[in-house]
Parts: sequence; C-alpha cells; structure tokens
Amino acid sequence: MLLAPFTSIESPTRQRVVRRADPGLLPWLLLWALAGALGLCLLPGLRGNALSGLTLPFWLLGAPLLDIAWLTRARWLAALRERVGSRRPRLAR
Repeated sequence: MLLAPFTSIESPTRQRVVRRADPGLLPWLLLWALAGALGLCLLPGLRGNALSGLTLPFWLLGAPLLDIAWLTRARWLAALRERVGSRRPRLAR
C-alpha cells in the first residue's frame, strides 16, 4: 500500500532524495477511489459485516485516498502553509 519510503528510517545526516510519483498513477488512484465509492453505495454486500469487518471498504476507498494524500502532500501542505501564514496577524514594530 505504501508507495513512498518511510522518512523516519533514514539517518538525519543523509541528504533527502525527493522522489516524484509517476504522473500516470494519480488518475488510476482517483478511478480506483471513484469505483470503490460507487461500489460501496450500490452494493451493500461490499460495506462489510461482522465477519469481514471494514477491510473491504478500506481497500476500495480508504487505501486509494490515503495514497493520493501521500503522493500530493507537498502540494496541499504548501497551500496550507500559505493560507495559514496569510491569516496570521502581523505585529507592528
């Protein structure tokens, strides 16, 4: 499920290597999430039961959404920093 290496394993002295995701991967993950959401809405048997729990809904919807969030984290973190930074009150000197 994880498409990127753990960063906590690396030594702090090593230089981090920025890896870009394959641009063709995101549309497939979006399609997977959309098909999973549609399947969960239309087929009640996919929603899980006492025996299977929520494993199938996770793999149909949760896993692709987590992968999309991980692969696009630089984009949405930059947007979040910009938005939060613009709302900070400026101190008069």
